[in-house]
Order: sequence, then structure tokens, then C-alpha cells
Amino acid sequence: MPEFVRPLGPQEAETLQKLLRSRTVPAGLYQRALIIWWSSRGQTPSEIAARLEHKFDNVLKWIRRFNAEGLVGLQEKPGRGRKRRLQPTDALPVVETVLTPPG
Repeated sequence: MPEFVRPLGPQEAETLQKLLRSRTVPAGLYQRALIIWWSSRGQTPSEIAARLEHKFDNVLKWIRRFNAEGLVGLQEKPGRGRKRRLQPTDALPVVETVLTPPG
């Protein structure tokens, strides 16, 4: 049985439409909004995956995340990479030393 998004609230539908009409929204967020919008209009995850040339599992992931977290769930989560060890302010003494003339 295909999975669909839960019924959209009026505010969610309006926000999704704004995202889909925007010319400045990042491409990834646009595609995630499109997945939710098409699912809310009755398209199955397999139809959406074929239309967007995405993996079926990826479409399901965004539908499930939206169902659990709402519009906030469409944002990308921080990566799993190595965490920053130094803060930008830690570099200030080094920069000052480099920019100071010798003598």
C-alpha cells in the first residue's frame, strides 16, 4: 500500500505553494516541497520518484519526515562530518600576528 502525506493544514499548503513559486528557494528544498505537494495531490511515491528521477526510498524518507515533523522536517539536518574544533574567534591572534610588520 503506498504511503502519502497526511492532510495539509491551510498554513502548510500556503507555505508549500510559496516555496514552489519562489525563484530563490534552494533546489533541494524545492524538490522536497514538490514531493510533499504531489503526494498531497494523490500521486504515489513511485510516481513521484519516476517523475523527479529520484530513488523511491528518498521520496519515502521525505514523506515520512514531513508526516512526523511538518514543514520543519523538509530542512536538511547537519552532516555527520568532523565537527569544528576551533571557533572563528580563535584565529584572530594568528591573523593579527601575520598582519603585524616585523620589527
